[in-house]
Amino acid sequence: METPLAVNDPSQVAEARRHAALVAQTHGFSEELGAKAALIVTEAATNLIKYGGGGTILTRPYTEIDHTGIEILALDRGPGMGHLDISTQDGHSTSGSLGLGLGGIARVSSSHEIYTGEMLGTAILARLRSDHAVAPAGRPRQWLTVGGMSTPKIGQEACGDAYATRWVGGALWVTTVDGLGHGPQAARAAHEALRIFQEADADATPYDVIRAAHTALKATRGAVMAVAVIRPVLGSFEFAGVGNISTALIKQGELRRLPSTDGTVGYSVRTIREQSYPWEPGSILALSTDGLSTRWNLAGHPGLQRRHPALIAGVLHRDFSRGNDDATIVVVKDEQA
Repeated sequence: METPLAVNDPSQVAEARRHAALVAQTHGFSEELGAKAALIVTEAATNLIKYGGGGTILTRPYTEIDHTGIEILALDRGPGMGHLDISTQDGHSTSGSLGLGLGGIARVSSSHEIYTGEMLGTAILARLRSDHAVAPAGRPRQWLTVGGMSTPKIGQEACGDAYATRWVGGALWVTTVDGLGHGPQAARAAHEALRIFQEADADATPYDVIRAAHTALKATRGAVMAVAVIRPVLGSFEFAGVGNISTALIKQGELRRLPSTDGTVGYSVRTIREQSYPWEPGSILALSTDGLSTRWNLAGHPGLQRRHPALIAGVLHRDFSRGNDDATIVVVKDEQA
């Protein structure tokens, strides 16, 4: 669960900068990396106020197949930029400033992406790669990238939603869980489901994971849950879901909703139906809780599916969150050419 910081006033820029430095320190990153994160957040937060009418900034650690780092996501619902190539040039400004923000972010970041357009708002993803190595653990070449966003209901500190991924024997496992209701008890149910997911045997199936979670969650208020196991080398994935987790497979621009069965994990599950689907290069799998409108799609966001999954998830979360519930979306994308 992450809590994006609101940046609607110049006084909140300093708060966002201090938070970025704290994230780096808390997760054991170097002072240099923390300073770079603080610089990017300062530039992005200033742009939110100047050009976006305010927005949110999310700073968090990330883990890839061979390294870790810090990820910054800045989102606004402003007018957007019609000429991104011009806007990213140092010296360009529409507010009389020096116009160093986007160019500075690009120079400091290890990688960055921007999604914007006239009347589409602006979303900025910046990543800072650390020197922390991650043991490959027999993983294949990384074709799959993942990004997500999970936020609590406004006014709540605990989030009843959760998502997780893990690599097991050349397959990427992904789950999304929504504990019933809100607050600490919903969060307890979701975290228990994640524990079962993380501890599942390497030869377990989505059916096995949900069945085990159903037993483990009987002492909680229950949850809805979906699990997918993607095998990029074999070109297939297995999926099972119970309850109203919305799961969409996007291939060649076409969106297909995958069916889940009715029920509540830990309370009432009559059937767990696992199905297998083909997985092709360029495929996108997105799982979301009912904190996002079930009508979400990419039709109104031209070019978004070509962006990093973290940026895709951030934009969809921004534009389709209901605002009255915990809200989570996780996106898996196949980057094979």
